[in-house]
Amino acid sequence: MQRDFSTSISILDVACQCRLSLSHFVRAFSNTVGIAPYAWFVQKRMQHAEALLTGTQLPIVQIALECGFTDQAHFTKAFAKANGTTPARWRRQPLIG
Repeated sequence: MQRDFSTSISILDVACQCRLSLSHFVRAFSNTVGIAPYAWFVQKRMQHAEALLTGTQLPIVQIALECGFTDQAHFTKAFAKANGTTPARWRRQPLIG
């Protein structure tokens, strides 16, 4: 699930690859990791986006596409929901630590 953030992921496909039913996979994943598989995947996409925003000068639209969002607006909305700020503001914040 971590190999390529730019593609859509089907939790059903992952469950099938694990030779589990969807409900069993979701339950086992949630019990092991602490959150549902799709929420985990979105969290990993956000972490990847944060790293690209901080560590590169790639345009935000390119980061959005590399992280699997359909466009910059979708990415901005999801990023702001997850982080409380827009990707552009995140990029401008000085690094702390």
